[in-house]
Amino acid sequence: MDNQIFIKKDCLNKDPSTVKFNFLENGQDQSGFIVFFDKKYYAYKNKCQHLEVELDWENNNFFEDENKLIICATHGALYEPKSGKCLMGPCKGKNLEILNLKVLEDELIVTI
Repeated sequence: MDNQIFIKKDCLNKDPSTVKFNFLENGQDQSGFIVFFDKKYYAYKNKCQHLEVELDWENNNFFEDENKLIICATHGALYEPKSGKCLMGPCKGKNLEILNLKVLEDELIVTI
């Protein structure tokens, strides 16, 4: 059976913004996040493609200072918000794991 996470759109009240959530996958606690960027929504597993660490050092702080790229706080890898592709850092060319996201009128549904 699929695991679904429901997030109200108003949790993402500026562009760009993120919201972090937790889920179980194969019996293990995991986290993911939704990105609202350029008026569109994207969902990713919260795991760097270089090391198996969460991207955000401070809870739900995924963007670098200019709010243009997602940053791994551990080693500074930079990811493109629209595709999850690593543009700079030790995992250059790899992609964040995309999560299945359904966008409804007032809410977002992530299916694991």
